[in-house]
Amino acid sequence: MVALMSKKKVIFLTVSVAMLLSLLCGALFGQAAQKNNPFRYLSIFTEVFDLVRNNYVEQVSSDQLMDGAFAGVTDAVDEFSYYVPPSQIPAYRTFSDIEDNGVGLIVTKRFGYAFVIAPVAGSPAAKAGIERGDFIEKIDGQPTQRMAVWQVRNALRSSKPVHLQILRGGQTKRDDFTIQQQNFHPLAITTQQFGRVAYIKVPYFEKGTAAQLRSALENVRKSGSHQLIVDLRGNAGGDVEEAIAAADELLSSGLITSVAGRRAEAKRWQADRNTDYDGDLEVLQDNATASGAEVFAAAIHGNNRGKTVGLTSYGKSVVQRLIPLPSGGAVFMTIAHYTTPDLKPIKDGGVKPDVLVDLTSQALRDPDAKESARPREDLILNKALQLFNEEPAAAKKAA
Repeated sequence: MVALMSKKKVIFLTVSVAMLLSLLCGALFGQAAQKNNPFRYLSIFTEVFDLVRNNYVEQVSSDQLMDGAFAGVTDAVDEFSYYVPPSQIPAYRTFSDIEDNGVGLIVTKRFGYAFVIAPVAGSPAAKAGIERGDFIEKIDGQPTQRMAVWQVRNALRSSKPVHLQILRGGQTKRDDFTIQQQNFHPLAITTQQFGRVAYIKVPYFEKGTAAQLRSALENVRKSGSHQLIVDLRGNAGGDVEEAIAAADELLSSGLITSVAGRRAEAKRWQADRNTDYDGDLEVLQDNATASGAEVFAAAIHGNNRGKTVGLTSYGKSVVQRLIPLPSGGAVFMTIAHYTTPDLKPIKDGGVKPDVLVDLTSQALRDPDAKESARPREDLILNKALQLFNEEPAAAKKAA
């Protein structure tokens, strides 16, 4: 009987010690993991939510606060993702997300305002004089600060003339523009010759662009030119797969790009052995080179096929998807990104040029001067021509 009691005590003590150690370990682990605990953030959110709802100078509805919170989450991820509240879904269903919106403006949101990544060459916006880097303060009198990026694009896509109030860097006064939607596609590749150097301008990647480039490269080859400049400045949108096919026209081996993402199917594009031009190559890029054009530039740079010249590209090569929510709203979210040949995300800082060109001297404007009467020197093209030991003076007519 005594032996049986002793055995029960041992079992009891063993179980008790084990439970105590489990509780201590759990407490210590809980402290270490607290910073990563989502419930901690939800607790803080609840505190802030109640604080604002109960103490703000004016009464704010819970729906308004929640919509703002969800929009803040997507804004924190990247400038290309956005939240659509349930109340806006009917309007969103009528939204046709055509990237250049009929007036030729590739736009995003920056610092709360609509921001022009680039006007598409030959578009109503480009002809009106709207430039990359412009901030659109108002569209038809409506502040863009109150619009999501899809609403900005929707407002620009109108059958009626659209009135824009624009603020430019280095200026304090607003410029007014009126643009009218029109069909300006397809956009043609243009070619030029600077002494011994052939020049091809690719304004936009769309169906048929790769075929156009193939034809242009064949003409360059027939002309006997062994030095080529491909200009991708201001090329900010369009069909990424067309850009991949176009890059393949200049590559005989190597990885062009890949798609990577936690929830996306991995995919890679490898260059084939056929090439339409094997001479010396330079690619011009700037901060309005985005999307497919970045993939093209990265493929040339990453495979040591030629030099990239100009400014760091925008960083917009992403894959996105609309994800419906149980609440009735939706999130348009980046789910994957395109990579450089060494598998780095292009969206993380863009494509850096091999040869950086300093444009500081052209950054400031004289608001009283007639800019169009005094064409500025094309410093990026001039630099590219100098690298080919070609006279840069002729570059003033280019691009």
